[in-house]
Amino acid sequence: MFCPVKMNDALMSTTSLSFPATVSSGARWSPLVEGLRYLAASVAALAIDATILWICVSWLAWPLWVSGAIAYSSGLILIYLLSVRWVFAARSMRNASTELLSFALLGLLGLFLNSATLTIATSLGVTLLLAKALSAGIGFIANFVSRKLILFSGAR
Repeated sequence: MFCPVKMNDALMSTTSLSFPATVSSGARWSPLVEGLRYLAASVAALAIDATILWICVSWLAWPLWVSGAIAYSSGLILIYLLSVRWVFAARSMRNASTELLSFALLGLLGLFLNSATLTIATSLGVTLLLAKALSAGIGFIANFVSRKLILFSGAR
């Protein structure tokens, strides 16, 4: 069951999103189902992130910190869309614009951990893709836990 929600911010002012109607109905999926769905969505976002990182560093020769931020942001957009449409059954916020902003702000924790891990690991001689795998694991745990507890618990 879906209910349309109009985004009011400038970025998505003409986009209509459908959110599961679980904010008011209280429907729940098990934490295991949400965790597995978040893992699958994260793999898709990681594929976008790693591909863009590789292109920016290898082809465009951009600095690692710039490339990492651009790549991570691309993955963030995909994981948000998958999270609100497929991963989580319950929402804590009714306003989609506020939810998107909060989701992105929580993603700053992941961005910080991602950039720090990439920088430290590559400075220690770890290959770029292995460093990316390590940073992805750390970011996955931090992002899932913070987003589940703050945005998708349905508690508000």
